Amino acid sequence: MVNDGAGPLGPMEQKALLEEITLVLVHSLPAGWQGCTVLHRALGPHGETLGQYWRVNRQLPSLLDPHPALGELFTRLRSGMYVPQAGTWFTATFHLDFPFTYRVEYDHDEPEWRRSTPPPTVYAEELRMFPRSPENTPAWLSGGAASQAGGDR
Repeated sequence: MVNDGAGPLGPMEQKALLEEITLVLVHSLPAGWQGCTVLHRALGPHGETLGQYWRVNRQLPSLLDPHPALGELFTRLRSGMYVPQAGTWFTATFHLDFPFTYRVEYDHDEPEWRRSTPPPTVYAEELRMFPRSPENTPAWLSGGAASQAGGDR
């Protein structure tokens, strides 16, 4: 399991990381922002972080070029939320409303990549990094890992 040496994160440590994500966002958003959404998707060592924000009195969102620290913070959060044999989430959706109100949703389904499709090797790497019991391994994940193992022969 990979966790940058931090080990499992309890609820207070998870909250602290989410508050750190909030601070990074608040300091990197342009003046006049009203809310933003950041998506972080990960599979093994592969990840992508995307965002959008809304300004006061504007209906349409603008794309957000996420601060590089956000990907690192979400990676630490994902790793720290790993439960042995159960795994961890693949997508986090972080919603921030002005000034500091946030909520986060975690998705255990296959990530829907927007910018960077991962190489086939990440399926097996995900299972090496975050081992799961067979009943906690989704078919898409075990199938991707098996096809990679078959391609290595």
